[in-house]
Amino acid sequence: MRQFYRLMNAQFSELVISVLSLCVTLIAASWLLVLYKIKDYNQYAVHERFEDIYATSGLPIVFLICVLAVIALFVKSFYSSYWGSKSIYTLMTLPVKRELVYLSKLCSFAISMLMLLCAQLLGFILAYNYMAFKIASYSNGEFEVTNGLFLAFIRSDFMRLLWPYGFANVLSTVSIFIVIITWVYHLVLCERSQRRLGAILITAVFWPIYLVVTMRLDAFNSYGAFNSYDSSKVILYSAILLVISVICVWHSIVLLRKGATT
Repeated sequence: MRQFYRLMNAQFSELVISVLSLCVTLIAASWLLVLYKIKDYNQYAVHERFEDIYATSGLPIVFLICVLAVIALFVKSFYSSYWGSKSIYTLMTLPVKRELVYLSKLCSFAISMLMLLCAQLLGFILAYNYMAFKIASYSNGEFEVTNGLFLAFIRSDFMRLLWPYGFANVLSTVSIFIVIITWVYHLVLCERSQRRLGAILITAVFWPIYLVVTMRLDAFNSYGAFNSYDSSKVILYSAILLVISVICVWHSIVLLRKGATT
């Protein structure tokens, strides 16, 4: 366990500053874009629901860009071991199991993505509180909504995808998160070892993700009311994604054990 901790700490240290910068940028963007959207609000203005303001402000796109940036940082960190000092050879000759080398980098990637998710949640909460404070400053409580943050959270398609409730939804979000980090890592390992399995899995990864996301978005109407859907299909597609994740992890460890990536 000590060896794993040291390896993960070394891997994560290559990402942490850049990831923290992205988190701060995402939080700041949440506040600034919502501020811009409601700059003309007064007691005579038509007040949109916060989840609609959040969606139309472009923040979901900003979050997606940040996710892609974290993936790019991870890929850069991976390939940096092959540039200059060729530290990959030192890493592969350490007296530790190759599984620990794999898991340490995978966990550092997962922590980076979780940090971004937490930053997105914090940005959502701060942006809502700013809007509520602005409205309260001129409405004398007339436009205040009881449990407004909770309602905005529930009615937001974007937030329900990232922070779900209910077993099937939680399982699908977790499976999407796991398959993305395991597949991206597997893809770069396959590229280094000149294997094609990583590219072949593209359709197998993104098609179930598309189906799950579509079903979950269709489960609520524009008023946030629940429409019934076949949760067994969501569970099935989530299970498929988890199986793909297991394949990615297994094949990645096989490649590392064989030294095919060096």
